[in-house]
Amino acid sequence: MNQVNTIIIGAGAAGLITAYELTKAGKKVTILEARNRTGGRCHTFSGDDFTIPIELGAEFVHGELPLTLKLLKEANIKYEAVCGDNFQSKNGKIKPSEFFMEHWDEFEKALNEVQEDQTLEQFLQQNFQEEKFAGLRKSIIQFAAGYDTADPKRVSLFSLRDEWLSDHEEETQYRISGGYIQLMDFLADQIKKSGGEIFLSSIVKQVNWQVGSLEVITADNASFTGKKLVLTVPLGVLTLTENEAGAITFNPNIPQQIKAAAEMGFGGIIKILIEFIEPFWEQRGLNNLQFLFSEEKIPTWWTQNPQKNNVLTGWLGGNPQDEIQKLNDGKILKEAIHSLAHIFKADASFIEQKIVSAKVYNWTADPFTRGSYSYATIQTPSARKTLKTPVAQTIYFAGEALFEGEQLGTVEAALVTGAAVAKEIIDAQEYKIY
Repeated sequence: MNQVNTIIIGAGAAGLITAYELTKAGKKVTILEARNRTGGRCHTFSGDDFTIPIELGAEFVHGELPLTLKLLKEANIKYEAVCGDNFQSKNGKIKPSEFFMEHWDEFEKALNEVQEDQTLEQFLQQNFQEEKFAGLRKSIIQFAAGYDTADPKRVSLFSLRDEWLSDHEEETQYRISGGYIQLMDFLADQIKKSGGEIFLSSIVKQVNWQVGSLEVITADNASFTGKKLVLTVPLGVLTLTENEAGAITFNPNIPQQIKAAAEMGFGGIIKILIEFIEPFWEQRGLNNLQFLFSEEKIPTWWTQNPQKNNVLTGWLGGNPQDEIQKLNDGKILKEAIHSLAHIFKADASFIEQKIVSAKVYNWTADPFTRGSYSYATIQTPSARKTLKTPVAQTIYFAGEALFEGEQLGTVEAALVTGAAVAKEIIDAQEYKIY
């Protein structure tokens, strides 16, 4: 049995920043991580004949995000602005990307007039059911699924309105030199230097708890005891039922919190990274390509611009229950190749012959994620309030899903919520070091 004070389940961004802040304050902390690596949904990968590190998970810093940029500066980690030109492929033609959606003005007007929150599906059915709006409905649903990974049957219309009709200018996006692993490794190293412990390949199966005391048991029957527990696992794991693989059992149960987690939205993402022998898209006039949007099965692609290399990243967001989310990696790669072939009016064999290395990462199939990142449902505000309230000052929750604001679903969101929980624990009068 390992005696500790604060146990954190999950060594993703939220878990690491929580431990980082607690250990800086002199607290004794142990992190239990199911994977054989730290970082969680930040997953920088090197290998498989790729000539550069690639991001299988989080990749961008979405604007001037205070905590992320503060930590990067503190760690002396370089980052650079993403740049280049955006293009779209439609009806067999690739053109500079421009926002145009037929009937958008009518859609925006109706959206602004809504007084009570509802789902996107309800809104479209009530206002845009006519056949002439079929294209609009398809485009709106695709955008909500692709960017927000949102299910139209569940996503909050108000959350989409706040995002889509925002007056904010588009902010510069950044990419971390060497990948998010640089920041995750910095946090992990600082935790260890301050006396914290990180146990990898430690799959938590059970939490036995009472007020001010708890025991965590892993799949290999290791036991850890402490005073506080911080849960930073993704919603897809937190909501697993007792008989599902990877589920965490609580004794006594915490039904209100599990119900709240299930009421929040959690999407699915597949990333496909392909390195080619040459940047063949430049031969098609896309010399300064940044993002390429299409209507293919793998619709969104981007380069590593401003870094000049031969890697394209494909992105598919949506409902974890979508059929394509259930395909194996080989079939997903085949869909990706066919998508590129259609976009560039080439045979699939032309694309295949230029591939040096390819990697598919399906976050829905990852047993320790079961999806990608969260989106807001109508129930999210009340559910978030439930999860942000500690259970008997003993069990705490942190993670991107608990963030209130525009950065929901980002690494910044995870960092901010983790840091907030750490402060809450530090400030708690009953917290003592033994």
